[in-house]
Amino acid sequence: MAKMDELERLKQEAAQAKDQYLRTLAEFDNTKKRLHREKEEFARYAAESMVRQLLPIMDSLDQALVAVDKQADAPAPAGSSGGPGQAVVTGVHLIYRQLLGLLDKEGVKRIPTVGEPFDPHKHEAVAQVAAGDGTPDDAIVEEVQVGYTMHGKVIRPAMVKVAKKNSPRSTVHGPQNKDNVQKT
Repeated sequence: MAKMDELERLKQEAAQAKDQYLRTLAEFDNTKKRLHREKEEFARYAAESMVRQLLPIMDSLDQALVAVDKQADAPAPAGSSGGPGQAVVTGVHLIYRQLLGLLDKEGVKRIPTVGEPFDPHKHEAVAQVAAGDGTPDDAIVEEVQVGYTMHGKVIRPAMVKVAKKNSPRSTVHGPQNKDNVQKT
C-alpha cells in the first residue's frame, strides 16, 4: 500500500510540474508577443518626432506654392518668356510632391477639413462664423492650418473656422481675425 501511495504522490507531483511548465511556457509566449507588439509600435511611431519638425516646413512650402501659383496666373510682362522662373516653380512643385510622398510612406495623412463636421479630436476651432445658406451647424468652413495624422493618431490637429447658426456674433479663439470674424 505504501508503494501505491508513493506512486500516487509522484503522479500528482508530475502533474503539478507539468501544469507549472505549461503555465510558464504560456507566460513566456505572452511576454514574447507583447514585446513584439511594443517593438512594432515603437518602429511605427519612431519617426513621429522628425515628422513633427517637418510640418512647419510643409506649411511654409504650401504658402510658397500658393504665392507662386498666384504669380504664375498673373499676366506675364510683354517680352518675357517665363524661362528660369518657370523652371524654379516646377522644381518647387516637384520637391513638394516628393515630400508629400515621403510623409505618406511614413503613414502621415492630412486631416480633411472644409465641408466636414467639426470633430474636437481632429480639429481645433479658432473661430466661429455665421453659417451661410445650406451650411450645416458645426460644419468646417475654412482651414487656417493643415492638421495631420500618423497611422491614424493625430499628431497636429487642424486649425479651422466652424459655422454656427443663429450666431449674432462670431468669436475668435486664436490669433486669426479675418473679414467676417469679430474678436470677443
